[in-house]
Amino acid sequence: MAHSNSTQFQQAFTISFKPFLAIKDFFILLAVSFSEAKVMEQKSRRTSGNW
Repeated sequence: MAHSNSTQFQQAFTISFKPFLAIKDFFILLAVSFSEAKVMEQKSRRTSGNW
């Protein structure tokens, strides 16, 4: 009986660990896209001149 409890705990840990990796990847992607958008904004400000 103790073995089945430890197996259930291990399965619950592996299942609950995957969303954290997905959330981490999501925030990394979000940060990269924001930094890229900032660079594009700076480039467009230089080329657009004074409006």
